[in-house]
Amino acid sequence: MKTPTKIFLADLAHTHAVADRSLSVPLNIGFIKAYSVAAHSDSVDIRLFKHPEKLLKELLVERPEIVGLSNYTWNSNLNIAVGRYIREVLPECLIIVGGPNIDDEENRRLAFFRAHDYIDYIVIDGGEEPFAEIVEWWRESRGDRSKLPMNVAWSDGTKIHQTSTRPLKKVIDNIPSPYLSGYLDEFLDAGMTPLFETNRGCPFKCSFCAWGSASKDLVRRLDLDTVLAELEYVSQRSSARNWIFCDANFGILKRDVDIAWAIRRGKDKTGKPTGCHVWTAKNITARILEITEIMGELLLPSMAVQSLDEEVLANINRDNISTETYVAYVRKFQSLGNRTHADLIVPLPGETLESHIGALRKLSDYGLDSIVTYNLRLLPGTSVNFDETKSKFGFKTKFRLIAGEYGAYHCPDGTVLRVFEYEEGVRETTTMDEDDLIYQRKLQFLLDFSWNTGVYKYLLWVARLFGINQIDVICKVLEIVNAPESGKDESERRVSKFFRILERQARGEWYENRSQIESYYMDEENFDQLLENGFEKINILFSVILLRDFKSAFDVVFRNTVGSFGMVPEGILDIASDLSFNIFPPLNVEEVDVEITFPVNIGDLSEKTAAGFTLSGEQRSVRFVDSPARRYTRNIVCDYKGRTLSKALATNEGIELRSLSATVQSALDSDAVFRHAV
Repeated sequence: MKTPTKIFLADLAHTHAVADRSLSVPLNIGFIKAYSVAAHSDSVDIRLFKHPEKLLKELLVERPEIVGLSNYTWNSNLNIAVGRYIREVLPECLIIVGGPNIDDEENRRLAFFRAHDYIDYIVIDGGEEPFAEIVEWWRESRGDRSKLPMNVAWSDGTKIHQTSTRPLKKVIDNIPSPYLSGYLDEFLDAGMTPLFETNRGCPFKCSFCAWGSASKDLVRRLDLDTVLAELEYVSQRSSARNWIFCDANFGILKRDVDIAWAIRRGKDKTGKPTGCHVWTAKNITARILEITEIMGELLLPSMAVQSLDEEVLANINRDNISTETYVAYVRKFQSLGNRTHADLIVPLPGETLESHIGALRKLSDYGLDSIVTYNLRLLPGTSVNFDETKSKFGFKTKFRLIAGEYGAYHCPDGTVLRVFEYEEGVRETTTMDEDDLIYQRKLQFLLDFSWNTGVYKYLLWVARLFGINQIDVICKVLEIVNAPESGKDESERRVSKFFRILERQARGEWYENRSQIESYYMDEENFDQLLENGFEKINILFSVILLRDFKSAFDVVFRNTVGSFGMVPEGILDIASDLSFNIFPPLNVEEVDVEITFPVNIGDLSEKTAAGFTLSGEQRSVRFVDSPARRYTRNIVCDYKGRTLSKALATNEGIELRSLSATVQSALDSDAVFRHAV
């Protein structure tokens, strides 16, 4: 019998600063293995890898004939380092790369091949069929490129060559499940975050996203019975708290209701998952509401808008639903007990600082529980990355590290691969400059800290009842920061100092070009400092710094700023401040135990009752105490050196900054007073 072809498939992740529970199951290469094994049976011997050092350790032991690497913006440089090492120690090995971050433009694709000079071929679009056919070609017709399968490209150094493109099918019925085949068990057993794919593709053409381009506007369905069986299998086997669904528009298909019910049944039976990260359909429908009602607390509905400016939306080929419909869905989601979330991106083509702040103000008026702004990244395969778009809208870009995506990886022969990933972000357009973006960065930090995380949410919620938008409060705080030092009190000076530190970090994390960031971190001393100290997302890092070193000063400034509008009655302002400040104590408070007193009717304060509201003379007491969640989270964030908190917060390590809140030692947890706190 012929010896099976040894194949390594790798979806490599940086593992230096994160635990396995912060990694995701390599579903992508699982699909490719499942299809290839079905096609070739025992004539192939395929191993899957997530950890770089595990792959490096096995290279010279197993000596694979073929290596396939999944390539993304967060592991591109890691693939270059590992790929070049493979090419050096196994020069005859066939190396295939696939992934969504490969531009269509020939000059950019050629640049990709030159940067990834270890590659033999890249697979375009879906990888299952092309990869399995490449295996056959390698065994039977290697060297004869006329017999290469469809969806394969290569370079001769000066030009790109590509075979024809296979048509896409609306129903994907020929790919076995890697979960049900047991190929992903080792990753589930390690506690990695399960990924699910129930359909592929996106019918939309948003210019900042490659989802629609890669799918040719077609939504392709995977077999429903298989999907349902996968959900049950993972629910019974995985210990992960959170799951991620990779569909671009969950809820766009009628059958997604059945999938939602399957998730709910698994949760009710096994207690898992406790949360599902889902990209819901871009236009909210009654079906989305039905799914939300089914999944309940498991679901955080993402109601992305990216911008609320009509000209900007036209520039990025996006339509948003009407304001009336959007607000109605926000209210409906919240009535079902779900936190609502909206995304914005800056600086999109045509967006100004004023229009962006206006969008934040509107979303705040809509009552969103979380509003997040992301810096526009130039992702390969997206139309905002085209030279024409950059020229038309005056894009100027810079480069910065990606949080957590770096590490030193040791090879068996003693070679050390020192790798870091970075992103290209737009830092200036014809309508926004970098100073605008620095101001926006401060504004977004305060919004995220005070509202999304909930540190001052109750105070800001009370302010809203009296007609004060939380964005106006935040902007006024930033006015204080920019005022002359001579006119500030001690708390205002402390807050100003904090934002000077934040601004230095916000400006300093960007590098002018690729060569500048590469030369800096290729320096051994600078790289060693990166490994020791890490690189963290500003919102997370400075939230910890604020809670640790500046909380009392921010308490005073937020209370005085809300009071400066002259719209919240003094007694109500005092109570709202007292409650809000005690909900989130400073990090230096090791054991929370505080009792406060307030009028018994403060819980009756609402939009309907705010006008003319009178505080009762009868008082009640409540005790704020530590909780296991606060102690656990506090221990982690107070000792974050060498870890990447943003990774831990995003996945299954069981922490979130909102967990730093105190808890109430009474039956008042469900009281209306605290319902709006965090």
